[in-house]
Formats: sequence, structure tokens, C-alpha cells
Amino acid sequence: MGNDEVSPVATTTDEPPGSAPVRHVYVIHDDATFSRILIGRCFPVPFTSDPTGLSCRDLPVATLGTIPPGGTCPTAKTGGNFPTLAIDKAGNLYTIWEQAPQDPVSCTITGDTVLKYSFSTDEGNHWSTPVTIPTPGLHNNVFAWAAAGDDGRVDIVWYGTSKTANPDDPNCGTNQGGKGGPDATTNGIWSLFMVQTLNGHSVPPTFTAPILAGEHYTHKGTIQTVLGGQCGDRTLGDFLQVRIGSHGEAQISYADSNNADEPFAPHAMYVKQNGGTGLYASREVHGDSILLNAASDPAGDGKRETDGVSGPNMPNLDILQSSFSQPSPSNCHPAGTSCYRVRMTINNMSLTPLAPDTVAVWLTQWLLPAAPGCTSSADSCKNGGKNPFVYFESNGTCWSGQNAALLIGGGVTLTYPGTKQISALGACSFVLGSFGTITIDVLIADVSLDTGVAPLSNRLFSVTASTMTLNA
Repeated sequence: MGNDEVSPVATTTDEPPGSAPVRHVYVIHDDATFSRILIGRCFPVPFTSDPTGLSCRDLPVATLGTIPPGGTCPTAKTGGNFPTLAIDKAGNLYTIWEQAPQDPVSCTITGDTVLKYSFSTDEGNHWSTPVTIPTPGLHNNVFAWAAAGDDGRVDIVWYGTSKTANPDDPNCGTNQGGKGGPDATTNGIWSLFMVQTLNGHSVPPTFTAPILAGEHYTHKGTIQTVLGGQCGDRTLGDFLQVRIGSHGEAQISYADSNNADEPFAPHAMYVKQNGGTGLYASREVHGDSILLNAASDPAGDGKRETDGVSGPNMPNLDILQSSFSQPSPSNCHPAGTSCYRVRMTINNMSLTPLAPDTVAVWLTQWLLPAAPGCTSSADSCKNGGKNPFVYFESNGTCWSGQNAALLIGGGVTLTYPGTKQISALGACSFVLGSFGTITIDVLIADVSLDTGVAPLSNRLFSVTASTMTLNA
């Protein structure tokens, strides 16, 4: 089943005569064979009439393939992973799903996974003939999500790769007994993309070229889908989503797995459109450009938040400014080495954590993706990169390391264990009091990719300063 959406337009469709108009709930979904797309159209009723509180009618959207005589599977299927639905302010419906051809006898995927698109202008009673969203150069496209704004204006985001399915993939390749498809994209380089249409219910609609919505690729390897028999790498989960901000800008949450815990612990990421055309015709999309080297933060948000309770601002955990630089070797500590310098300015720096906490940590982390063409067997190549960090602890010590993770219940929490103390004279310093500072010089060699693994570029990505009260 895909997402549920509520129409902004109230009607009396499907209701008994004389009923007041209501805003209908729509539920997009596939069928048990993954070869049909359908939509449930529901209106609220008393719980005495139906315990769900809804009366629903299932309507057909599209048939993707059929099972021919002698076959056991349909000739095309979805399942990468769910169909998705968006409704614009005029009440028009838009649905997007992944689709791939399938051998009806072996039930293996035989071609690219593409994005299909269809719309309805009459509350789902009738649907346009599905069209393929153009994604030139991308052979596998999965986890699509859509959002709509004004009449006919729709954004669609997804993960895509130029990699084709490898029949010899050791886990999921068709020559190895697998189903192929996105699950067999050996060493695939997956990135976050977006397209936009401003005439979404025209025949045909016009789409922009795919836009790289993230600064860099977000995953290296295969990916898990129903299309490929749920055989591939499940690291990214299915957490991708797009919503529309107050000015019509796309706001996307997604996952980035390029770190030491690639097999099971991606980073939750967020990116917001800061220019260009939005989904509200009368509003201009604007926002901050990507910050380089330094960033500031308003005072007052250094709060202890736990168990659903947000406490008052804690000045010694309130970061006001963070900067990242590469001094000349002669200015590094120790002198003559290659280092990065991290500096954080604190609202009111103190080494004494407030009760009940017994430790405080001021941390700066960043993402260091590997070059997509690397072939080394080293972890930072296989995993797509590293997530290095440095931190200052309230006991007056500084440390470097890379992220780790803990399994907690049915979920995962990322951790930041320091593995090498930064102890060179002058490399770990602090100034207490109002607008106090923390300055850390870390050897570049200690926070680089493995020997022989080239980085994606000479830029460090998503440099983020934060405070926490966890034991280091």
C-alpha cells in the first residue's frame, strides 16, 4: 500500500443523496500480483456504520501486465517499493509507481525499472494513459514520492542509478538464481533526483530533466525492492519523502548510507529547494545558498530534549558559530603537519554539565564520499565513504573517529566513539565564559579515506556541529 492523502476539495461523491460535501481520503495501492494499480476513495461515516469510520470504493488506475497462457507471472510488475499519490489544490489526483518488465515463466526482471505517471481530473473515476517519466541515463529508478501544489504543479523525487542489473551479482543476479532488477545493481551509485511538471494533467505532461537534489550520491551497492525479490541491500529503508513548504519549495527527507555502518545504519538527511520554480505560482522560492567554511546559529536552542520533554536553553551547550578550515602546515599543531581546524563558539562555555548529566560533548562531523569509480576492497570504498568527526569533551580532552551504531529494540541509533585522542600541544584548546571557544586541530590523515581510496572531490559535505550529553 502506498500513502494516504486527503483532497482539499469537498464533494458529495459516493455519499447518500442530501449529504453535505466532505473531503475524501484517497489510498493508492497495488494488488497481490504487483501488476495493477488501484485507488481507494473514502468518505467518513459514523462508526456505527463501519468500525473504520470510512466508507471506501476501490477504483482501477492501471494494469501493468498480464499472465499469458503457460505463464506464472505477469509480463510487468511494480514493487520498487510502493505507488505514491499527490493531490493538487484543485483536487486533481496524480500517481507515480515503479515498473519493470518481467519474464512470465521465470518471474525474473528483464529490463530497466522506470517511473510511470498517471492523473485523474474527476476524483479517480477515470485515469490518463500512463506515461514514462523521462530519466535519461538512469536505468533503475525506485522509491518515488510525489507532492502537488497549485493546479497541475507536481514534484516527484526518487533514488536513481545509471547501473543496469548485473545477471552475475552474487546475491541477486538472474544467473545466480535471483530475480535481478534494482536488487542486482552491483556497486550501483544511487543519487537523489527530482523532476517537476507545471502542467501535470495535460496530455502529455511536460517534465523537467532530472535534477540532482543532493550534493552527492547517497548510496553505493544494490537496493532492496519487491521487484528484485527483496534480495538487495536494505540500508536505505523506504524513508524517502517530499513535502511542500510555505513558498512552494520542495522539502525532502532521505537517507545517506556512505559511512562505516553502510550495511544497516544510514544517516537521516534533509534538503530544501532554495531557488527556481515552486509549486505555488504566486510565491517565489528563495532560501540560503549552501554555506561554505562557516555557519552561525541563533542563540537559545541548546536544550536538553529527552523522553518527550524539552528543557530550557543550556548556554554551555548552545553553539553560536562553527567554522572549518585547512591552515597552512606551519600553523597546524603540531607544526609542519597537514591538519583541519575546527572551531566552535559557545554561548557561555563551561566544563560543568548541568544535572542530571555527568558529561558534555561538543562535536563536529562531516561526510566524506569516496570516488564512485573506486575499486579498492577497503571499507571506505565498499561503503561509499566515511563519516569522520572530532569532539571536545567536558573533561578537557579532544578526540577523532568515525561514526558507529547501536541496535536498540527494533531500531538503530548512531554513535560517535572517539578512537584517537588529539593530544599534541596546542591541538586541543578552549576558552571558558561568554562567547567561549573550542579549537581542534586534527591531522588530515586521521580523518581521511583508506589509503588508495580517492575522495569524490576536494570538498567535505554536510559539516555539522552539535552538542550532546552522552558518555563518550
